[in-house]
Amino acid sequence: MRVLSIGAGLVLALVLGAVQVVSSLALRDAAQPGSWVRLVPAVTAARIDALDPRLPLPGPLRLVLAREALAAGDVALAERQIASLAPSGDRDELLGLIAERRGDSAGAVRAFLDAGDAPDLERLIDGEQRSGDLTGALRLEHATIGRLRADRAQTGALPEAYYRLGVLEQDAAYRLPRGTRRPAEQRSLAAYEDAVALAPLAERYLIAAGNQELNLGDLDRAQRYFERAREVDPTSVDAIAGFGDLAYRRGRLDEARADLATAQAMDAQAPAVRRLVDELNRH
Repeated sequence: MRVLSIGAGLVLALVLGAVQVVSSLALRDAAQPGSWVRLVPAVTAARIDALDPRLPLPGPLRLVLAREALAAGDVALAERQIASLAPSGDRDELLGLIAERRGDSAGAVRAFLDAGDAPDLERLIDGEQRSGDLTGALRLEHATIGRLRADRAQTGALPEAYYRLGVLEQDAAYRLPRGTRRPAEQRSLAAYEDAVALAPLAERYLIAAGNQELNLGDLDRAQRYFERAREVDPTSVDAIAGFGDLAYRRGRLDEARADLATAQAMDAQAPAVRRLVDELNRH
């Protein structure tokens, strides 16, 4: 009996040792310089990465091996590595990447939404926008916001999602005839305002809201946004250019030119500065 116990202990030690070695090799690229793991040939590490998915390895290691397989282009192995894992954000993210690699856009979206994976969702949204499917991009951005709002752990990603929604709505407005843009511009402003409400010290969101107020013709509200942006960042070239735009629209051309000179000294190539140059060149 004692011999059996010793034998069982040795087997357990070997299994645990093997798991430790495999874990170390799977994390080879993340190891510190000088670590023994770095001395293992890449070919050997790759073979260990491809171990039979049925081996009783820890879940975190399975995720590492699945990512390694996906990076190497072995989608089938990546899928097998995570097939037995319990649902989790990391597993859903990998399922989304696998679906995307297979060309299953709908499956990728579902998995990324389940994971609350904002970066990959935004990447898909960018792709929709670039392909010309603005309706699809807007629909996916709204779904992303809904998913992020439902998960308290994801609230930090919400302001950027609202900002991107505002950008998409403004893109939609630009594609419409001038006399029909106002509803889309109002939706864009509402999205920027949501971003500002969640991140009131983010200069970019304040500038976006101010510019949208300019588009809608509310100069006083635009000025308040630009003032807040300047308080957050006194060196904001966009805020200075915004003041110049306000002065131009109010007919104060000398003041607008003074603001332009200040903004040009800061960054003559900034889009807001170049836009103000175009406006003043009309007079």
